[in-house]
Amino acid sequence: MSDSRKQEYLSQILQMNPLEQPAEILNRRKLFLQPQSDSRLHDSMNSSYEERRAQILEQINSLRKHFWSFKTSVIEQRLNEIDIADFPELTFAIGRLKKIAALRESFSQLQHRCENCEEFYTQFSTLVISSPAEAERLRSVTFSPSPANTFDFELPRLEDHRELARIVQQEFPELHALEKDWINQLAATSKKSNAIAWMVQTLHTLIAITAGISVVLILYLCL
Repeated sequence: MSDSRKQEYLSQILQMNPLEQPAEILNRRKLFLQPQSDSRLHDSMNSSYEERRAQILEQINSLRKHFWSFKTSVIEQRLNEIDIADFPELTFAIGRLKKIAALRESFSQLQHRCENCEEFYTQFSTLVISSPAEAERLRSVTFSPSPANTFDFELPRLEDHRELARIVQQEFPELHALEKDWINQLAATSKKSNAIAWMVQTLHTLIAITAGISVVLILYLCL
């Protein structure tokens, strides 16, 4: 190994900040120790850390977008092709998608059970593959009261959601584990909402009956 190559390597390393450029430092060290490494290492060195991370996130988000339309083998292959060696913080995202891909059969069975309430399956299947930030937003939307539906008493739909949440809890423990808090809260919220909606609907019915009786009495007294 020539002295000039050593000097060039040391010069490059000394100019880099180990707190901000750890991945680049490791790559340059690997290239220095293994000069015959394949061209992918050279390409990665030419791209900044941020650019490569953005590219990987784009790949992951693209997989999320088309997750349920791809075959399991395609998903697993593409996930395995994503190199996150320099990005340990993305390990969870890749691992979660791999886990969900492995549970594809369970999701198919659940979808069959949700034939009469596709909304539940759509919400659940979207939630489990979403990014952490998007998943948090979806959870909050699920349990936020909707002014537009304040007087929309869809008792059967609420009961369907509660029943499907119970089915996931009891019959699909592997799916329940993916969103345990969401499923449990949905089951409890649906049951409570059912009771509240029934009470409000009953109250409105009583008010309508009372108003009707009042009108009849007024008309009778006017005769």
